[in-house]
Amino acid sequence: AVVSTQSTGEEEGEKNAKASVFDPNDTTIDKLKQHIIKNMQILEAHKLVTETEDYQEILTSIAKDICNQRKYRQRRKQDLKKMAATMEQMNKKKKYYGEAVTYYQEYVKACVNNLGKGKKSTKKGDKKKTAKYTAQKLNEKGVLVGIEDVPESSYRAVTIEFSSTDEVGVFEVSGKLGGLNIEKINLVFEDLLQLQYEGVSTLKIEEKVIVNVNLLIFLLNKKFYGVE
Repeated sequence: AVVSTQSTGEEEGEKNAKASVFDPNDTTIDKLKQHIIKNMQILEAHKLVTETEDYQEILTSIAKDICNQRKYRQRRKQDLKKMAATMEQMNKKKKYYGEAVTYYQEYVKACVNNLGKGKKSTKKGDKKKTAKYTAQKLNEKGVLVGIEDVPESSYRAVTIEFSSTDEVGVFEVSGKLGGLNIEKINLVFEDLLQLQYEGVSTLKIEEKVIVNVNLLIFLLNKKFYGVE
């Protein structure tokens, strides 16, 4: 009996809840007016509206909303466009930082391997690894962006050589232009990774040779660390 009474009570509650739901499409004009007046009285009781001039204030506000619907839709479209553009940028950044982390991991792994055989590699007379290219070849690979005061037609006569040093992650860069030797400089791999992390796309070496940072890192990884 108790269960039956509880069930009946729940059913009546559900019926009352359904009955309290107002459907504007299933009513008469008079009932609709009564429903609006009832709701206005509730709003007035909460001091959200006043009866002044037959609730003209809220009517004006509703009218403005209806007139501005087109503006609201346009604003929403613009906001969605901005959000989509921001999301795209974030995805690009995510991909870029993911690649940067991979480069760091590969570099650290290679350094650990080199440290394991560091004593052998620092002995005098040990043969250092070298990678020699013409400027034309590096330009074709995208590594070399340009050389100031040297036209592309002369790149075949320019030789650039990368050599490992006794210090892990430091490379010696030298070159020849025809029969003229270019001054040797040291290139620190960690500095290249830092530039890549900061989003710097090109690096000017000795204020003359411009290289692509990402592709130079890839080249050094491949030639000296066996990482592709």
